[in-house]
Amino acid sequence: MPAVAQAPEVPTLVIPPTKNAPKIARDFLAGCFCDLGIADDYVGRVVVSELVSNVHVHVKFGQVTVRVFEDERGDCVVIEVEDASRRLPVIKEVEGSAESGRGLSMMSLLVREWGVRLTSEEGKIVWARLDR
Repeated sequence: MPAVAQAPEVPTLVIPPTKNAPKIARDFLAGCFCDLGIADDYVGRVVVSELVSNVHVHVKFGQVTVRVFEDERGDCVVIEVEDASRRLPVIKEVEGSAESGRGLSMMSLLVREWGVRLTSEEGKIVWARLDR
């Protein structure tokens, strides 16, 4: 069962990077968006699914930590996905017939901005800012 840690200001989900992790993260995000009064969570679900799927596919160890919160101005929602690897995500050019490799590229078109920051431990946080 995933752990949901509720800090006073930031709802947080901690789960293992399994094949079920993207679904658990989407459900968590839907609840967070509801709490924030945001009716349309489609883009948020796409973003969190892509970021958590990348941890499952490319990292495969440690924990996945998902945070969803409003930015300081209140005009954006921030989605953070933290994992235990310092390997940075890369948008790749893929062949037209490739069956994967387009997720980050598509995600980048849906969000206001996104990026990566390394943590003080051995890991990183991939974040995305979405318009409310």
